Amino acid sequence: MSTQAAATARYVNADEARQLLSLDDSLALVETAFTYYGNEGRVTSNPSASYVIARNETPTMFWMKGAVARGAGATGVFFGAQFGDYYFAVCDSVTGRLQGIVEQAWLTKRRTAATGVVAARHLAGPDVRVAALIGAGQIGEEVVRVLAAAFELDELRVASRTFEGAAAAVRRLQPEVRAPLRAVATPEEAIRGAQVVITITLATAAFVRAGWLAEGAVLVSMGGVHEVDFAVLGEIDRLVVDDPGYALLRGDLAAWIDRGEIGQEALVGRIDANIGEVVAGRKPGRTAPGQRIMAVIQGMAICDLIVAQHLLERAAAQGLGQPLVIGAQMDVPAHERMKPRSDMIAAGLARRRG
Repeated sequence: MSTQAAATARYVNADEARQLLSLDDSLALVETAFTYYGNEGRVTSNPSASYVIARNETPTMFWMKGAVARGAGATGVFFGAQFGDYYFAVCDSVTGRLQGIVEQAWLTKRRTAATGVVAARHLAGPDVRVAALIGAGQIGEEVVRVLAAAFELDELRVASRTFEGAAAAVRRLQPEVRAPLRAVATPEEAIRGAQVVITITLATAAFVRAGWLAEGAVLVSMGGVHEVDFAVLGEIDRLVVDDPGYALLRGDLAAWIDRGEIGQEALVGRIDANIGEVVAGRKPGRTAPGQRIMAVIQGMAICDLIVAQHLLERAAAQGLGQPLVIGAQMDVPAHERMKPRSDMIAAGLARRRG
């Protein structure tokens, strides 16, 4: 039993999250999350994502991702059903006391967009004026909003599976953003001459080809599927990822390995940095203006954690969110009592991973 008094946590719904989270906040919070990643090292669960399948008539996959930020005093878990509802639970990183739960279905789209744009901002050359987006789905629409907030663009080209889909997205989004939007018919038309290229698709085959990227361009691949032809690797100067282990399981790097185009060890040797190291200033992103850079950015739970913690704090300050009374289940032992057992558990986990 605990002698600690009950505390109030909060439940923040999607509408409240939209109200509380600005575009500028989205960018700043992802910057903070990546800085924690660069400075603290391991900030996600191991493995970074796990799942369980409910064998319904149509099987449902439930995803779980954990994260911790010592500097923020928080840890948390992202969980939910693929093609269903998602949540993020934030806890105190010492006591485990629940601080709140945030609905994620919309928030994941905004966070995903912000991670790609933050990566682009750190890897792009100076004075970005032309950007391209391939993929005009719900996450792609958030990418347009965040890109237009992050860069002073003369043109933002949008391509999708069909020209009609790209044109419809442009019509919906143009009133919201200051950047001039232009729908284009093909990925090649979007990519050639663009300084920043972001892909976020459900493609069944690669569509970014060698010879299309302009000198000095940055390509951010986010779709978690095969988007970039292997030949592009031969012409890029630097390769950056967010979570190296996850990048080898999904997306372009995984596809290149699965197709036998490169071995895992050789591909890992091509990775110049993770995005946390770049944002925290521990490793360079771009080292010369003319470099072509590719980044594989597929999302990390550390970003969800920092965004969710911010929303819970803002909701409390503004009287939003549904209060949840949370009682402490146990008193946390003193450090000298916890440490031997914690060290033993850590050593056991290390042996299991080895």
